Amino acid sequence: MSRRDQPTGPARDTIGTVTYTTPTGTAVGDPGLGLFGVLGRAPRDPGRVALVHEDRRLTFGDLAALGADVGEVVRRHRLERRVVGVPAERGPAFVARLLGLWGAGAVPAILGDWGRERVRGALAATGAAAVFAPSSAPAAGLEPLDVSANGGGHVGDDVSHVLFTSGTTGRPKGIVVGRAAFAAACAAFFEELPMDEADRVAFLSRPGHDPSLRELIAPWVTGATLFVPGPRTAADPRPAADWLAAHSITVLQGSPVLLQLMAGASPRPLPSLRVVCSVGARLTAAALRATARFAPRATVVNCYGASETPQVVCMYRVPPGQGVAGEDPVPIGRSLGHATIRIVPEPGVSGAANLEGRLQVESSACALGYTGGAALLTTDQDGRRWYDTGDVVRLLPDGDLCFLRRADRQVQVNGTRVELDEIEGAAALVPGVAGSVATFVEDGAGVGTVRLTVVRAPGAAVDGEEIRAVLRDRLDPAVLPSSIEVRDSPQDSAPDSAPDSGRNGARDGGLGGGLGGDQADAWGDEPAEDQAGKLWAVLDESARSVLGRTGIDPDGGFFETGFTSMSLMRFVSEVSIRLGREISPVLVFRYPTLRAFADHLRETLDDDLA
Repeated sequence: MSRRDQPTGPARDTIGTVTYTTPTGTAVGDPGLGLFGVLGRAPRDPGRVALVHEDRRLTFGDLAALGADVGEVVRRHRLERRVVGVPAERGPAFVARLLGLWGAGAVPAILGDWGRERVRGALAATGAAAVFAPSSAPAAGLEPLDVSANGGGHVGDDVSHVLFTSGTTGRPKGIVVGRAAFAAACAAFFEELPMDEADRVAFLSRPGHDPSLRELIAPWVTGATLFVPGPRTAADPRPAADWLAAHSITVLQGSPVLLQLMAGASPRPLPSLRVVCSVGARLTAAALRATARFAPRATVVNCYGASETPQVVCMYRVPPGQGVAGEDPVPIGRSLGHATIRIVPEPGVSGAANLEGRLQVESSACALGYTGGAALLTTDQDGRRWYDTGDVVRLLPDGDLCFLRRADRQVQVNGTRVELDEIEGAAALVPGVAGSVATFVEDGAGVGTVRLTVVRAPGAAVDGEEIRAVLRDRLDPAVLPSSIEVRDSPQDSAPDSAPDSGRNGARDGGLGGGLGGDQADAWGDEPAEDQAGKLWAVLDESARSVLGRTGIDPDGGFFETGFTSMSLMRFVSEVSIRLGREISPVLVFRYPTLRAFADHLRETLDDDLA
C-alpha cells in the first residue's frame, strides 16, 4: 500500500472535515476507538503485532483485551464521563489504560513523573474521580477519590483527555482537549507524514507530552508497529541509539537536544530512519545538522505546535541530505490543513513590519479550555475566536513562517515548557523565602537551563537544599533549576544583594560562583594550578547543584553516577554559563566522566586563551 493511500474500513461519518469510524461497541482489535475520529482508520488483524516492549510482543488483540479489562473496571466504578488520573509511563500498561478509558467513555488526565504535591494539585484541578497507581497490570491499582473536596463531576461527551502545562501560580494548569480538535490534528499530521504497516515508530518522547500521543496512536491510525524501549534504554542516548539500530526504527520524534544527544552517542548513521520529527522546542541549525548526519536518508521535520492546539499546527520539511547545510533560523513552515492561523502585528506597527507579529490559531484547532476557568480564547471584532500562542513569528517571502521569540516569560527547557513565574511561585512557598527571580539561558545549540536567585527573609536560615526539595515536589523534574543561589535580605547585607525583579527572557550568566563574566576573561592570567582548581570547582558545584547531592565519582560514567539525559543537559548548560564558554552537549559522550570532561575543558580553555 502506498504511504499516500487512505486505508479503507467500516462505515464512516464526519465531524467537520475529519473522517471517523462509527462506533459499534468494543470488539477484538477495536476497543471503542471509533469514538475518537481517526483512530480505527487502518484495517487491523487482531493477530498482528501492534506493540513491542523490550522482549514482549503484543498484538492488536492483546491490547484490545487489556483495554477491555480497564474499561470493565471503569464501568464497575461508574466512571463514564468522569476524569481519571493516569500516570504517564513508558510501557504497555499506559497504552492499555488510555485505550480502556477512551473506550469506556472516561477522560484520562495524564500525569507526569512528578512529586506528590504536583500530582495532588493536578488531580484537584481536574476534579478527578479516581486515579490509577503506577503498575504493570493495566486494570490494577484504581483508587477512587473524594470529589466533594475538588468539585468533580461529569464532563461533556466532547472531551478527549487532559494534559498539564505550566501556570503562573506554582501549580500545574490543566488543558482540556476536545475530541474533534484532537482527531483533526492527528488526521492532519498523518496525512502530511503518511505511515503504514511497514513503519516502526519509536516511543522515545516523554510519556504524557502531546508528541507521545501521536506515537501511541500510530498503530491504530496507520497500521505501524510501536516500539517501546525499557527505562534504562530510554534514559541514556547511548543504548537508545543502539536500540534504534537493532530494531530498524523508521520514524523517530524527539526534542532538538535529544536528537543532538542521539547523534553524538551513535557510532554510525542510522539508514533505517526515513522520518525524524523535531518537537517540543526551537530547532536550531546545529541540531538540524547533527540530525541530518545521524539520519542521512530521513526527511527531518520541524514540528510546531502547543498543548493548547493540541498537536502540530505548522510543519517544515527538510529533505534527506539538505539538513547538513542548515542555517539559523530554521523555519517552522506552514499551517496544516486542519488549522487556520494568522499573524497579529503589534499595535501601531505598519508597512513591511506587518510580516512580523504574534501567531494566533483559530478555535476549531484548539483545546476546549483550561481547568479552573482561565480564558484560552479571545474573540475578535468579527466574532471569530483565537488562541494567542505568545510566539512572535515572521512571514518569509516564500510563505513559510519563522519563529523569532516569545512575547512573555514562558520558556522551553530542552523540550519542556514552563512559565518562569511558576518556578518563582513554587519557591515562594518555602518558609523563609522573601522573593526570587528565575532566569533562563539558552546557548546556540538550543540547550537551555533555568537558574534561580532567592532572597532570604530577614533572620531566616533557609538554604538551597531546602528550596530544591520543595521545587522537586511541585515542579516537572525537567525544569528544575540547574543552580539555586540564596542571598541574604537587603536588611541583612549590602543593598545590591536583592535580585533584579525586572529581568526576563534571555539571561546573562553571572549569577553564581564559578568563572562567569570577568572571571572567565581572566582565566589565562592565573597559574595552572589555580586554573585547574577553579575549573574543578565549577564542574563539581554544577554537578552537585543539578543532581542535588554530593559524593559524585569523578571517574564514574555520567549516566552510571546518576545523570539522565535531562539532568546532563542542565549540567552542560550550567558549566557553559559559569565558564562563559559555549560547550557542545555531544562532548559528554566523547569525554564520559567528570575527570575526562575536566581535562578536555582545561585544554580547550588554555588553547582559546593562548
